[in-house]
Order: sequence, then C-alpha cells, then structure tokens
Amino acid sequence: MAVKAAFCGTFDPVTNGHLALIERAAAQFDFLTVVVSPNSSKQCLLSADERRTLLEQSVAHLPNVSVMQFEGLATEAARKAGASVLVRGLRGAVDADYEYNMAQMNRRIAPEIETVLLFSDPETALISSSNVRELLRYHLPVDDLVPLPVNAWLQEQSLAADTDTHQESAAGNHLQSKEEGK
Repeated sequence: MAVKAAFCGTFDPVTNGHLALIERAAAQFDFLTVVVSPNSSKQCLLSADERRTLLEQSVAHLPNVSVMQFEGLATEAARKAGASVLVRGLRGAVDADYEYNMAQMNRRIAPEIETVLLFSDPETALISSSNVRELLRYHLPVDDLVPLPVNAWLQEQSLAADTDTHQESAAGNHLQSKEEGK
C-alpha cells in the first residue's frame, strides 16, 4: 500500500532548508503533499498564492510531490491530502521540545496520523524563512539560501539584492510598508 505524507508550513519564503527536507521526505514516501498555510497570525512577505506558486516551481523536479493551500490544523491538512504521516523538520534542540509537544497533541487529535521528524542537514539547519526575511530587510543577498525560482521571483519584485552587482533591494521598504499597514 502506498504511503502518503504531508509536510506543512508557512514557507514565507520557501528556503533551501525546506527544499532539502521535502526532497528527503519525497525519497522516503510514495507521495508527499506540501501544504502552504496562510497563517494569519504571522505577517507574511509573500501572499499564500505566491508561496504556493513558488513551492510548485521549486519542487517541479519531484514527480511524487504536490502542493496545496490549506488553512487549519496540520492534522486536518494531512487528512485532506489523504496522508497517514505528518512530516516535521527538526533543526536542533531548540525545536525538539516544541515538536515533541506538537506530535503528542497531533496524536491526540488524529491518532491515525503518525508524526515523523526529520533532522535538518547541517548545511541547511541554520536557514530559516525568518533569517531570509531579515537579510532581505537589510538588502543582503539570499540566493544561496532559497531555491532558484524563489530568488528569481524576489529579484523580479526588487525584493532581493543582486549578488553580482550588490544592488540594494526594495525588501526593506516593502517590509516596512507592510509593518506600517498593521
């Protein structure tokens, strides 16, 4: 029987750390659905539609991976995707307590869905969407931290610094205007 898994996140933006976990999960499970959460509690740089599109482009090389948007609990997203496994990434000890507690709560809510924790590779463990957004705020390049489609989109939107010319980006202004709109 084919095993379906779900990997949920905000992905604002998707990073090479996310992509490394997605590739590893795709190799371990027959089907993987990557779930983009709008996460209204966070102020996002990209819209949920933009994040979904960039994820689709970033995982296009993985034939057993699909992407969907879902607002709600990760267990409900996994059910909607038909997944029996919920994949979570673990960057280190800081994440361990949180992920353990989440796994226990998820088991209580959806006992039929097993949580599987994947440790991040040392090369990508320090990459986070928050770090990428912070670098963008200060007009620093992020091309080595995000997949090519994401970097291209950030450049198109004038949100990323051009590493060849080290031109400043508009990300700081973009993030500033979003904060002022609170």
